[in-house]
Amino acid sequence: MSNEYDVEVKLLAMTPDPQTLIESAGRLCWDTRDKTGTVPGRIQRWIDVGHESMIEHASATFFIRGSRAMTHELVRHRIASYSQRSQRYVREKEVSYLEPPEVSANAEAAEVYRRSMAAAWDAYARLLGVGLKPEIARYVLPNACYTEIICTWNFRELRHIIRLRTSPRALPEIREVAQRLRAILKEHAPQVFADL
Repeated sequence: MSNEYDVEVKLLAMTPDPQTLIESAGRLCWDTRDKTGTVPGRIQRWIDVGHESMIEHASATFFIRGSRAMTHELVRHRIASYSQRSQRYVREKEVSYLEPPEVSANAEAAEVYRRSMAAAWDAYARLLGVGLKPEIARYVLPNACYTEIICTWNFRELRHIIRLRTSPRALPEIREVAQRLRAILKEHAPQVFADL
């Protein structure tokens, strides 16, 4: 059994040359633009002393696939732009839900979980069958339903999300998403995310 959650996190777009932009913004504050690129670790030193406003100039956009339970927590991060697949207007055509590894690891829990999912999806299909619109029938669907969301955050908010959502206290699924965000960002902007 895998301990990983069946989620997907993909980088779609990022501010071009974000680290140069961030350093330029920071150097403007001290009128030291002529030193841009000359001090390795300059961005991390600013972050270490709490001067993070300049990292707000860079942003990244991600595609994320996971459960609605996870995206309900994700969208609490308000310094962002979100576009999520609609259950109101989009009819669910196939049974699609996330089964947490903790459930899969326990045979009795897995049986209860799968029966519950089957009952919810059956109820959804029956409600559609008697003529209810998807926006009403969706009330019976579980938080485990898969969904897709595109999220754009500035780098300062991404640092906040990673710090908060990689905590052992975070929902395991969102922790998996945050760890994947961190790995991608460390690769593409190491001067900003190296310390996380």
